[in-house]
Amino acid sequence: MNPKRLPLTAILAAGVGMGFAGDYLLRAPGNPGLNFTLLFACLAASVGIVSSNGGSRLSREALSWLAVGLLLGTGLVWRGSEFLRFLAFVSAATAFSLPALHAGRAWVGKAGVADLVEAVAASGVHAALGSVRLLHRDQWETAVTEESHRAAKSVARSVIVGVLLAAVPLCIFGALFLSADAVFAEILEDFVKFDLRVLASHGALIAVLSWLACGYLAGFSSGTRLDGLRTLGWKPPILRTSEAAIALGLVDLLFLGFVLVQFRYHFGGAEMVEVTPGLTYAAYAREGFFQLVAATALGIPWLLAADSLVGEEEGPARWSFRALAGTQLVLLLAIVASAIQRIQAYLEAYGQTEDRFVATAVLLWLAVLVVWFGATVLRGKRNAFALGALVSGFGLIVALHLSNPTAFAAQSHLDRAAADRDQAAETEFQLDVSYLASLGSDATPILVARIDELGPAGRSEVAEALLERWGPDGEWDWRNWNLADWRARRVVGSETVRLTAMANLSEGD
Repeated sequence: MNPKRLPLTAILAAGVGMGFAGDYLLRAPGNPGLNFTLLFACLAASVGIVSSNGGSRLSREALSWLAVGLLLGTGLVWRGSEFLRFLAFVSAATAFSLPALHAGRAWVGKAGVADLVEAVAASGVHAALGSVRLLHRDQWETAVTEESHRAAKSVARSVIVGVLLAAVPLCIFGALFLSADAVFAEILEDFVKFDLRVLASHGALIAVLSWLACGYLAGFSSGTRLDGLRTLGWKPPILRTSEAAIALGLVDLLFLGFVLVQFRYHFGGAEMVEVTPGLTYAAYAREGFFQLVAATALGIPWLLAADSLVGEEEGPARWSFRALAGTQLVLLLAIVASAIQRIQAYLEAYGQTEDRFVATAVLLWLAVLVVWFGATVLRGKRNAFALGALVSGFGLIVALHLSNPTAFAAQSHLDRAAADRDQAAETEFQLDVSYLASLGSDATPILVARIDELGPAGRSEVAEALLERWGPDGEWDWRNWNLADWRARRVVGSETVRLTAMANLSEGD
C-alpha cells in the first residue's frame, strides 16, 4: 500500500454521511432512479472532500472520469428499461473506480487491459475491506495541534471507530435476539419506546453503506493498487514460436471450419437450412445468434492473452502471431456477419425485442473492437487498445440510452402488424400482445397512442397492464423518480377514462 497517511476525520465524516444518505434514499419503493444518481453525486462530493483534506489535488483526468461517472449515472433517471438502468449503474461505478487506482493521478491514457481490470477489482476489494485500515493508528494522518485538540481528536476517533466497528454485529445479533425471544423484544421496546426492529434495519443499512463508502474513500486516498499481488513477482511465460503457432493455428482451423459451413447458409438461404432434418430456419437463427455473440466476445480476450504470452520482442514468434491473429480477426468478422444474417432472419419471423436489439448493438460493438484490435495490438500498441475499448464501451451504453430499445421494439411490432394488414398479407405477422403489455415505461407513450390498432382482447390486456403499472392508484416516491416513469404516469393519467373502459372489455365484447 501507499505509505501516505489517511485523512481519517474526513473519511469517517464523508463515509458515515454516505451511510445516512443511502439509508434514506434507498428505501424508496420501486426501481432505482434519482436516488442512485444522487448517491453517485454524494460519492463524488465525498471524494473531493477527502482529497482536499488529505492535501492532494485531483488531476484533470481524475475529475474527468468522475464527471463521466456522474453523466453515466444519469441514465438511471432517463430510461425506464431495467437493463439500461443496470448498465448505467455498472458503467458509472466503473468510471468512479478508475481515478481511485492511483489516488487521483493521471494514468488511464497509458493503461493496459490488465490495469483497467485491476482498477475495477481493486475498488471493489477496498470498498469491502478498506475500512479495516482505519483501525490502525499508523494509517492516520499526522497534524500539529495543541495537546487538548489532539486529545479531543483522539477520543472522537476512538468513539467513531469503535461505534463503526460494532455497528454491524450489534445490528445483526440484535435482530437475531429480537426474533428469537418475544419477551426480550417486548422488554427492549418498552424500555426505549420505539420499534427496535425498524431501528435495527436502519442501523444495519447505515453501517453497511458507511463501511463500503469509508473503504472506497480510504482506498482513493492512498490508491487502490493491489500491491500484495504484485509482490509475488509472477510473470507470464513467453511462448516459443512453434508453441504460439500451434495454439493459434488450431483455433484458426476451428474458426475456419465454422465459417465455411456458414457460407452454405449465406448462399443457400432458408432452403439450405430446412434440408437438415428437424431444423427450421427460425430455429437455426434463434439457437445460434447468442452463441455467436459469446464466441466473438471471448475471441478478443483469447487473442489478448495470446499476445501477452508471445512477448514484445520482434522475432519469428511475433511475426507468426501477427499472421495467425490477423487471420483469426478476419474469421471473427465473418462470424459477426453470420450472426447478423441470423438475427435478421429471426426478426423477420418474430419481430424486434429489447434483448435482440441490445444483443445486436453489442455484436456491432464487438466488431468495432475486432477492427480496433488489428489497428492497435497487431501494430504493437497494446495499451491504446484498452483505452479505446473502454471509451467505446461507454459510448455503446450512451448510444443504447439514446436509441431507446424498448420503445423501438414496441414501434417495430406495431408497424409490422399494420403493414401486413394494409397489404392484406396471406400470413399476417403474429402480434405478441403479452410482450407489448410487459414493456416498461419507455414504450408506454407509444402503446397509449396506438392502442386502438389492437384487437378488443389486445386492447383490454394492454390497457389493464398500463393502468396497473402507471395508473393514478400506483405508488411512487421522489427518491426513485425517473423521467420515463414520470412520462408514463402522465400519459396514462391523461387517458385513464379511456383505458379503464378498454380494460373492462371482455374478449367477446
